[in-house]
Amino acid sequence: MATKNFIKDGVITVFADTSLYSKDGIFKCLYWYGDKFHTSVAFADSETYRITLEPISTINISSEEAELYLLKLERDLIDFNLRDIVTKETKNIRDLLVAKAFSNGEFDEEPVGTLSDPVGFDVNEIEVA
Repeated sequence: MATKNFIKDGVITVFADTSLYSKDGIFKCLYWYGDKFHTSVAFADSETYRITLEPISTINISSEEAELYLLKLERDLIDFNLRDIVTKETKNIRDLLVAKAFSNGEFDEEPVGTLSDPVGFDVNEIEVA
C-alpha cells in the first residue's frame, strides 16, 4: 500500500511499512507525543501501520505547527528505528559489560600476549603517579 502521510482536520496521519519499522520503535517514538496528542497505531493493511496523532482537546495547534509535527514524527520514527537496530546489534556487548561489572573480580586477569606500543617506547618504563 503506497500511501502519503497527511494532515486532515488537525489530525496527523503517518504510514509506516511493517517490514521497515518495528512496533516497539513506533511505540517508543509515540510516547514523547503523549503530552499534546492522543496517539494511535493500527494496521492500514497487512504490511502498513497507520499512525495517527490527534491533538488533545485542550491544545490548539495551527496548521503550520501540525505540518512541523508531521515532519518531526517522520524524523523521530527513523531515529527510534535506528536506536532499535543499534540496541539489537550491541546486545552481546552490553551483556558482556554488565556481566563484567557484576563479576566481583572473577574475570580480572591479565590478557594473553605482550603489551607493546607501535610508536616504539617501552610501556614498562612508564611511571605511574
